[in-house]
Amino acid sequence: MTTRVSDGLHVNSGTQGFCPQFPRSFAFARALCILIGMRVLAIAWMLAGCAELGVVSDGTSISMGQANRGYIVEGVRLPDRGVGFFTRDTWRDRGNRYGTDEMIDLITGVGRRMAARKIKERLIIADISQRGGGDNKAFHKSHQSGRDVDLIFFVRDRGGNPIEPSAMHAFDRDGKAKDESGLTVDVPRTWLFVRDLVTAPEATVQWIFFYEPLALKLLEHAKSIGEPEEIIAKARMALRQPGNSVPHNDHMHIRIYCSKADKAYGCVDFGPMDLMEARETELVAGAGVLPSPPIAVASSAPTAEHAASKPDLGALGRMLRTRTDQLMLLRRWR
Repeated sequence: MTTRVSDGLHVNSGTQGFCPQFPRSFAFARALCILIGMRVLAIAWMLAGCAELGVVSDGTSISMGQANRGYIVEGVRLPDRGVGFFTRDTWRDRGNRYGTDEMIDLITGVGRRMAARKIKERLIIADISQRGGGDNKAFHKSHQSGRDVDLIFFVRDRGGNPIEPSAMHAFDRDGKAKDESGLTVDVPRTWLFVRDLVTAPEATVQWIFFYEPLALKLLEHAKSIGEPEEIIAKARMALRQPGNSVPHNDHMHIRIYCSKADKAYGCVDFGPMDLMEARETELVAGAGVLPSPPIAVASSAPTAEHAASKPDLGALGRMLRTRTDQLMLLRRWR
């Protein structure tokens, strides 16, 4: 049922209850009120469409709580393979494929950059977090809030050729596999990966949990090839063998800091903030010129019909939140 308003304007009768009964002499005011009501209904319809896709607020992920006591809102699923990275069936079948926007951006960004260096051996991604995050004692104590990821070492076979291993292998302090497979840790390639992590624009790495004797080998290699002291110092701060866990001599475990926006919603960092503070200082020191936000991997694939009819609110939300984070950093340091 429609109601005629003023000269030829038709509206749904559902908007009539939104506006009071104006006298005839106030027809223009009533028409304006009804138009506002129509806009409210249109916005509600748009948000309802987004809710069908599971979008929360601005469509971005939110890491809640600590890495070992938290969960994820709108976690993003990492594709099983992409430029410079892939996942073995062992970890794909576990289902721990979900991370924050920043974590997924970091993995895909580092993968692209490693591939651009003509490194044929791809990153092998193991566990991130389960869908929704939270406790997952079957596999991990941490990995709960979408900010942790495990990766396999870059290795060489018995003949010294770089390969993509099919599983995790434990290595001794000399970088030799303990299972007599003949595998050795590929120090130069692993260093390039660590270097990229501590300088990545997508997210700030807090920890790279790593077997200490192997970490020392990486740092020695970095010094021998003349890497800048500040990058080596960052790597030294990030590379750490945890004292309350396995030695991490069969894989690397990366953890990133909470984003500024996620902190406002309850994300909690635990441990030293040195690398985050260093990143903030670098952003301000860059003459106020901040990098454009990286392109994030979509968490779900909306239908072609939906994509054609509605804007990508998730991408817009990520852009706005990234810009907000950057402005907050500038304001804090100015």
